[in-house]
Order: sequence, then structure tokens, then C-alpha cells
Amino acid sequence: MEKILRILADKRVIVAVFLTIMSVLAGTFWYLEKKVTSQTLERLSDQLSLALNNQLEKERSSALRYALILSQNEALIDALEQEDEDRGFKILAEVMESIRLHTDALIRSQIITSDYVIFARSWDNSYAGMPLDFHRPDLLYFQSHKKPRSAIEVGRKLGIKATVPVYHSDKMIGFVEVVSFFESTEEYFARVGIDMYILMEDRFFDTAVFMQENPTVGKEYILANPKYTQSDLALLEAVDFKALRAARVLYSGGKYLIYEPMKNGEGETIGAFVFSLTPKQVSTYAHSEDEDISFLIHLTRNELYDVMMKKTFDNAMFQSVYDKELLYLKDTVAPEDRELFLQEARERLNAYSKEELIGIMLDYQVTKQIKGEIR
Repeated sequence: MEKILRILADKRVIVAVFLTIMSVLAGTFWYLEKKVTSQTLERLSDQLSLALNNQLEKERSSALRYALILSQNEALIDALEQEDEDRGFKILAEVMESIRLHTDALIRSQIITSDYVIFARSWDNSYAGMPLDFHRPDLLYFQSHKKPRSAIEVGRKLGIKATVPVYHSDKMIGFVEVVSFFESTEEYFARVGIDMYILMEDRFFDTAVFMQENPTVGKEYILANPKYTQSDLALLEAVDFKALRAARVLYSGGKYLIYEPMKNGEGETIGAFVFSLTPKQVSTYAHSEDEDISFLIHLTRNELYDVMMKKTFDNAMFQSVYDKELLYLKDTVAPEDRELFLQEARERLNAYSKEELIGIMLDYQVTKQIKGEIR
């Protein structure tokens, strides 16, 4: 009997040791899996941020390019100077239709008077004569600046606005503006199954009058997406946005949510872009041999290089945002616009000292000498 008891005791010890080892292994595997998932999400978040900034830069650059071209249309500017709204709308509509026919691009443009009144609007001219001063505080920027800019701004709607001031005999007579509402960026991510939510801070409710019927989520954001489902709203309503902003990545409602702040032309945070990915998408990314986001988003190496170059230009010694955008756009100028671009560039660069030009060129050369493989 005593022998049997000893055998049973030994077995209990063996079982206890076995269970302890299994618990330690299970805990180790859980820790390693959690660590890998955390690293995967961090890497995925960084690359989604790059892809987003790259796409937004395309929208900003495209809008600015069209606005600059429109600002050189003498007939359109003459109509603005003569305060002939009907003629201005006709010219603007014809130019936009020509662009649509030859490029298949839907461009929204508008002309604004120097006292912030809508002069003509290509997509809907029923608002001609309506004042914008209360709804467009960003236009006050041009009271102390003469150069164009292209940035995300809050107006009657949230969107990217490229604004070019127009002068006649050294007097500002108005603005040419091209606007977009993130359609191409949203479509870019939707093509690969990634939902992107565009959120504007609720404090702009009174300004963004065309978004006052949009749903509010989290009691602090207004959803700017033109299309959404009840599932989208349910997902966003359950989000702890304070925790999401702090962590940047959050698992909520069966989805991984990734946060990216939205900033206006002054660098002020005015909202957020939030990506939604399923665990399956994250798992596929984690097991991707290339360990980059190319399996989800077709972000080419040249596009990634452009984002890197843009960040380098941000650190160069530019006198204005316009000068920085001008240099960044140098490789995207159409052949027929190159002479106009070069003339503008010469005028701007003549305002810089020799030391400033050297600093900009050194910064540019550093970027051009990036070596190694971008994966």
C-alpha cells in the first residue's frame, strides 16, 4: 500500500511538472504572438500612413496644378475683373468640360471675389453671389500672403482646396480655386478592401453647413464619407477615440482600427483618417514574405521615394509653403506648361540668398543619394 502511494505521489509530481512546463510554454507562445502582432500592426500603421500621405499629396498637387492653369486664363480673369458672373460661369464650365472629355477627370473649380463672395462655380452655379467669409477662415491667409497654397481645409464642406490669388495691376481681384473631397483617396484604399473613414472634428459644425446632416460619431467627430452603412456607424460609435488617438492602433468591434491625424494648411489637427482592417488582412500581412504593404496597396517604390523626398523638402529652408510645393512639383509639370513653370521658379528663386539656395540644394542632393533597397 505504501508503495502504491509513493507511485501515485510521483505521478502527481510528474503531472504537476508537466502542467507547469505547458503553462510556461503557452504563456511564452502567447507573449511572442502578441509581440509579433504588435510589431506587425506598428509596421502596417507606418506603411498605411505613407500610402495615405502619398495619395493626399497627389490630390493636393493635382488640384494646385489645375488651379494655377485656370488662373492664367485671361478670358476668365477678365470676366472676374468686369464682374460678369454669367460670362465667368460659361468660360469656367467650358474649360471643365474640356478637361473632362480629354482626361476623364472630374474637376470642381470655383472663382471667388476679393471680398469672399462666390463669383462662379463649375459644378453648381446656383450659389453665385453667396458670401463665404464666415465659412472660409482659411482665406484670411491671403491677407498677408500672395502665393498659392493647396491643403485640407474646412469650408462649407471638408476637402482639399487649392487656392490661387489673382492680381490685376498689383491689386488682388479674387481667387481661383480647385476643390476635391477625397474621392480618389477613398477609392484607392477601397479597391483593396480597406475601409477609410474621414472624420472632421465636431467643433466645425457651424462652419461646415453642408455637413450638418452627416452623422456624428464618438460625440466628437462628424463623418465626412458620402457613402456609409449602418455597420460603419455601429463600428465607429463603439470606438474609444481617446484610446485610439493615444495608441494609434486599436482592436474594436472585431476590426483593427488605425488612426492618422488630419491637419489643415496651418498644421492644426482638424480631424482624423481611420482605417479599418479585418484580422484576416492583418494576418495575411504578418505572413507576407516581403513584409510590406504592397500586397494590399500598390504603392510603388517611386511613389515611396516621392513621399520620402517630400518629407526632406519639408525640412529645407523655404520662405513659404508655395515655394516648397513649387520645387516639389517640378517633375510633374506637363510639357506645355513647363515654360510658365520655369518663369515662375526663376522669379521665386531670385528672392533667395546664395546661402539659402545652397542649403536647399544640399538637402535635395542628400535625398537623391538614398542608397539601398526599399522593401
